[in-house]
Amino acid sequence: MKLFAISLMFVACFCILIGLIQNVVNTDHGGIYPTDRNIIHLNGDDVNLWWFVQLSDIHVSKFQDPKRPEDLAKFCQHHLPKIAPELFIVTGDLTDAKYKNQRGSTQFIEEWKRYEEVITLCQKYNNNVKWLDVRGNHDAFNVPDLDHKKNLFRTYSGQGETNPSSYKYTHKLKFGEYSFIAMDATPNPGPRRPFNFIGILREKQINLLNKMSLESSSSNMTFWFGHYPTSLIITEDGSNIRQLMRNASAYFCGHLHLSGLHTRHKTGTYELELGDWKHNRMYRIVAVDSNVMAFSDQAFHEEPVIIFTNPQHARFPAPQKVTSTHIRLLIFPPSHTLTVDLYIDKVKIGEAQNVKGPLYVLPWKPEQFKSGLHHITAVVKENGFTIKEKSQLFSLDGTTEPFPILARIVLMVDLLFIGKLLFYFLAVVYVLVLCLLRKCADIRSLKLQGDALPGRFIKNFINRWIRRVWLVSKATKIFLILTCFTTYIMIGPWFMAEVIDGHTGLMFVWGLYVKGALLPGSLTYVYGIFQMVSYNIPLLFHLGYILDYPQSFSESNQLRLSHRIRHLYIPMIVLLIFQCYVTLIEFPQAYGTKAMILGPVRSGSILIGMYCYYAAFTHHYKSTVHTS
Repeated sequence: MKLFAISLMFVACFCILIGLIQNVVNTDHGGIYPTDRNIIHLNGDDVNLWWFVQLSDIHVSKFQDPKRPEDLAKFCQHHLPKIAPELFIVTGDLTDAKYKNQRGSTQFIEEWKRYEEVITLCQKYNNNVKWLDVRGNHDAFNVPDLDHKKNLFRTYSGQGETNPSSYKYTHKLKFGEYSFIAMDATPNPGPRRPFNFIGILREKQINLLNKMSLESSSSNMTFWFGHYPTSLIITEDGSNIRQLMRNASAYFCGHLHLSGLHTRHKTGTYELELGDWKHNRMYRIVAVDSNVMAFSDQAFHEEPVIIFTNPQHARFPAPQKVTSTHIRLLIFPPSHTLTVDLYIDKVKIGEAQNVKGPLYVLPWKPEQFKSGLHHITAVVKENGFTIKEKSQLFSLDGTTEPFPILARIVLMVDLLFIGKLLFYFLAVVYVLVLCLLRKCADIRSLKLQGDALPGRFIKNFINRWIRRVWLVSKATKIFLILTCFTTYIMIGPWFMAEVIDGHTGLMFVWGLYVKGALLPGSLTYVYGIFQMVSYNIPLLFHLGYILDYPQSFSESNQLRLSHRIRHLYIPMIVLLIFQCYVTLIEFPQAYGTKAMILGPVRSGSILIGMYCYYAAFTHHYKSTVHTS
C-alpha cells in the first residue's frame, strides 16, 4: 500500500508537469483577431515593399568542411545579387572555434580572417549591403571578456568594432523606419565548450535592451535577432526575456541547427529559428510588405523562392487588420520569362502579373473566402515547364493553423527548468528510495500483492528489483557511499580546471565559477542526468543483483562459471570501462588533464564503483539477511 501511494504521488507530479507544459506552449486562443486600428490595405502597386536576408550558424572552420565559406562566397557572388536585399543579418556561430578532435575549443584567427573575407566579398557584389552580425556561443569560446584580444569578433566581424555586444540599428526608408535589435546573450566571461550552450543576460545588458526597445517604439516595425532561442536564455534578475521583446514583430535566432522551429509567443512576437548553414546551407528571406511580414526558409540552390505576402500564412497572420484587392507574392530571382498560375482550394483563379522586380499580383475577391481555412497554391512555369510549386493555408476570419507541438515545446518551454527538475528528481528520488528502504525491516510489506495473471510477470519483476535495491540499502558501507556520492553530485564541485586560458574555474551542477563570476548551471544538468542514468542507477541495480545472486538460485555453489561471468563480471567490467571512457574523453579533452585529476564526480565515480563492487562481492558471502 505504501508503494502504491508513493507511485500515485509520482504519477500526480508527472501529470501536473505535463499540464504546466501544455499551458506554456498553448498558442491557440481560438484564432487571431486583429484590431481595426492602423488598418493595412494591400493593392497592386509596389510601394512600401522591401526585404532582407538572414543566415545563421556558418561555423567557418580551420579543420572541418572548407566548403562552408566557399559556398557562402558563391551565394554572395551569384545568388544574393538576384535577391538584392536591403540588409543581411547573421545570427551567431560565425566561426567554429573547435580543434580537430571537436572537443577542445578556442578562437582561431584563421577562421575569423576567412569570415572577414566573405563579408568583404558579399558587400563587393551587393552594393555594400548592410551586414548585421552578432556573436554565438562558438564565437565566445575561451574569451575572458569583451575587451580581451581573444575576442576576435571585435576585429573581424561586420559590427564588432563599433558594436561588440548588443546593439540597435535603424533602417530608414522613404516610407518609414525599421528597428533591428541585436541581442548578444553569450556568457561573459566565455568558457571553453561545452558549458556555454545556454545564453545569459546580466542586469546591465537587460537594462540596455530595455532602453533600445523603448527607443524603437516609434518605428514602423521592430525586429530582434540573436543566437540563442528564448527558451535557452537565463536572465540574471529573473525577468522574462519574451516580455522584454513584447513590442517586436519577430525574433530571429539559430543555435539549434533545426529547420521548421517557429512559434508565436503570448506577447504576439513570432520566434523563428533558422536551420544552419554549416550542414544544411539554409538561409531565410524576410519580406516586409506595407508592414506585413512574410518569410521563406530554403536551402542554397533552391530556386525560385516564392513568398506570399497576401494573403498571409495562417500560422503567421499580421497583428493589424489587413484588407486587400490583390493577391501578392514575391518570386526570387526575378525573371520576365516566368508565368505564375494561382489556385485557391485547387481551383485556378488566374495568372499573376509581374509588377516590378520580384513582385507578382492578381486581383481577387477576398469576400469569397471570408470564413475558415483555405489553400492557396502558386505554380511557377518557365517555357511551359513547371519549375516550382508552393502551397500554404490562409484565413481571413482569424482562424489559425497551429504550430507543431515540437516547435512549441522547444521554443516556449523553459528547457533549463525542465533539465534542472529532471536532474534533481532523479538524484533526490535515488537517495530517498535508498533511505526509506533502509528503514524498512520487512521487505514483504512493500511487495506488490495479487495474483492477476496479466500482471503476474510485471508484479514479480518489480518485486524482485525492490528486494535487490532493499538489499543494497541494508549493506551499510555501500548504502553510505551511494547516498553520499549522489548527494555530492548535487551540491559539490565536479571538477576544477582551466576553463578559460589563464583562469581556473570550479564547476558545480548549479553553476560554473570562473574569473570572479558565476555562470548559472545549464548544460551541467544534462550532464548530471547523464551521470545518473548511465552510471549511478545502473550501478545501484547491478549491485543489488550481485547481493541477491546467492539467494536467486537454489544451488548457487554449483552454478557454472560462465553464468557468473555473463551476469556478474561482464556487466561490471562494461560499466566501469564505459565510465573510464567518459572520464578520459569529455572533460580532460575540453579543459585539460587537471579536469580529470581534480574531478571527483567523473574520476571519483570509477573508484567508488570499484569499491562498491568489492564490497558487494564480499558482503554477499557474509550476508545473513534471508527473506522470502
